[in-house]
Amino acid sequence: MSTFPIVIIGAGPAGIATAIEAINRGYKSEDIVIIERFGEVAYMISSKYPDEKPILANYKGRMAACIGDMCITDMTKKEFFDYLNEVITKYKLKIEFHQQVTQITKLRNGQFNVATKEDTYTCDVVFVAIGNMAAPRNLGVPIDPKISDKIHYDIQNIKAEQRCVLVVGGGDSSAEYTKILTERGHSVVLSYRGSSFTRMIEQNAKNTQSLVDEKKIHYLSESLIERIDAKDSSSVVYFKDEKYPPLIVSVVVVALGTERPTNYLNTLGISTKTETGEFFSESSMKGLFFVGDLASGKSGGSINFAFNSGVKAVSEACDMHLDCPLPAYRKAG
Repeated sequence: MSTFPIVIIGAGPAGIATAIEAINRGYKSEDIVIIERFGEVAYMISSKYPDEKPILANYKGRMAACIGDMCITDMTKKEFFDYLNEVITKYKLKIEFHQQVTQITKLRNGQFNVATKEDTYTCDVVFVAIGNMAAPRNLGVPIDPKISDKIHYDIQNIKAEQRCVLVVGGGDSSAEYTKILTERGHSVVLSYRGSSFTRMIEQNAKNTQSLVDEKKIHYLSESLIERIDAKDSSSVVYFKDEKYPPLIVSVVVVALGTERPTNYLNTLGISTKTETGEFFSESSMKGLFFVGDLASGKSGGSINFAFNSGVKAVSEACDMHLDCPLPAYRKAG
């Protein structure tokens, strides 16, 4: 059993920013532990974001002026990870990799026990920064088990020889995947149940419409998939509308967004509640805070929003639950 004043679950942007703010408020790096399920920081960005996709300061055009020490401008994926690793080294952050939290228990003395398969951590405050990207929405249609490995939820592992790719979805991820796959030289088909690209930010909608107009992709408007069968080494996609004949593709990329991890949080013993039907607030277990994606609502937030959420959560924790050695510092302007 290990004891720390502060436990942070998740070593993504929000978790790292939370640790930095706690240090700025007077805690030492050895007072804080970050528990990370995977073997690297910001795993979901590392594993799911294509290398060509930029890391944007303002997600979907929503501005987030930085209020703490951590802040980015638009940058490449490599630049972003260089930045995170520099911060981790500078502040000597303690990160326990390959540990998945299995239970969080509120003790009678007001502290928490945070249990993993490897250890149990006792602490005064918990910050949950696990993100939203871990649970992609699936198609919800019959799929032949023989081609289950040809159903992808990102484009990281699509090989050059898999020439024909069906992308399913009408949001920003589908737009970005379609553009990148086309630039990589794949033959791309885009299937969307809608008739226009209203769910995308303006630039993604323009890019996608240009690809359609220039006949660089084949667009199946108002199409709904009925099932996917196997045929030799390919997949045969059947549609509900007879105007779309069966389509033979190498792989299918499902870009239908993600599910918020409410079920996982409930298994940990965290009772979540919402504000305006969308935002998580402080848990009913006082002293447990949500930061990052969990604090941004269903529509998501930017990297800078994630940084800011850590600053705000630590400030609230210092006011209500922690004896922070130093007062809050805020940037001028």
